Amino acid sequence: MTNQLTIVGGGINGLSAAFHAARRGLKRIALVDRFQLGHNRGSSHDKSRVTRSAYVNQDYVSLMQVAHESAWPEMASVLDRQLIYPCDGCFFGPPGSKYDSYASAVNELGVDCVEIPAGEARKRYPAFRFDNTQGVLVDKTAGLVAAEETMSGLTRHAREHVDIIEDCRVTEIDLTHDPIRLETESGEITTEALIVTAGPWVRQLVPQLQSRVTVARQTIGYAMLDMPEESHRLGSFPVWGYLGGENTLGAYGLPEFDRPGMKVAKHVIRGRDDNPDNPSEPSAQEIDELKSFVAECFAPDLTRFVDIETCHYTNTIDEDYIIDHHPDNDRCVVGSGFSGHGFKLGPVTGRALVDIVIDGRPTDETFRESWDRFRFVKDKT
Repeated sequence: MTNQLTIVGGGINGLSAAFHAARRGLKRIALVDRFQLGHNRGSSHDKSRVTRSAYVNQDYVSLMQVAHESAWPEMASVLDRQLIYPCDGCFFGPPGSKYDSYASAVNELGVDCVEIPAGEARKRYPAFRFDNTQGVLVDKTAGLVAAEETMSGLTRHAREHVDIIEDCRVTEIDLTHDPIRLETESGEITTEALIVTAGPWVRQLVPQLQSRVTVARQTIGYAMLDMPEESHRLGSFPVWGYLGGENTLGAYGLPEFDRPGMKVAKHVIRGRDDNPDNPSEPSAQEIDELKSFVAECFAPDLTRFVDIETCHYTNTIDEDYIIDHHPDNDRCVVGSGFSGHGFKLGPVTGRALVDIVIDGRPTDETFRESWDRFRFVKDKT
């Protein structure tokens, strides 16, 4: 039987698309993933993610208001679980970083963020050095997304409303066929409409993205500092971002949440292109670089890394997502290039993917106003 909608890729965007497709009443929905849902080969696993309004431009700031005010609350209500844990966010960076753009974007839209001097920030968040920064932007809309809880809730919802096909690698998509035909290692799937959210494997399925996206493995540490254990935890420690660097936009971190150690990682979007089919372990040099950053960023000494893990970013050159019709067939929509900051907008982008493939455009006015930024071919006028 031909599906009404097939989604390839079961990360945050694929599962969010399945959620919204079911909410719209679509029938015969299939979600296909090359691994078991909840796997750690992409970028949607682990316990926590940052959410924030502080962004470099107003389009993202506005979309985050949609996420915070309606999209995340709707998803939490349907899944019947807490998905967002509010806590301060603090963002800082040296002269020449994107710090000024962050401050300007939120100030112009009147978001609940305040800029404070580094000295005041040290008193408020004593674990941080806040050296060589113009100031500290405190984002009162920020919080911690319970990522694993979100993924497990969406997976449970999908199993109740969607045909889940796991451990099934899609090898080819034939957009010239009507209905669209997918060749998989387990047989053929036909579908009236298709959403491709294949994460770091998207280039294998959408050749037009070969030169548009790259894959970068990230090294993530779970650190214990020389300070009381309760000081690492949610309620005592903020989510944060450091804006600066060469092949990186800096670093980010979160308080301890549902596993030992506060989360800290560099945010690498340039300078490498990794093979997600041949994942490698973090090198000694990468771990040493993370240790050096912790020593520079925080006042207490690093006691130890409780754990080290990896994930894969799928990056565009400008970090703007690609959320649009496939250039060869409007019945296929691609969501890709989320560049390490896609989880926080998952409920918004998942809905947009479904709206575009069914209605031809996003139904949310805020997303529609920003859509040119996310097109396959951007408007150059």
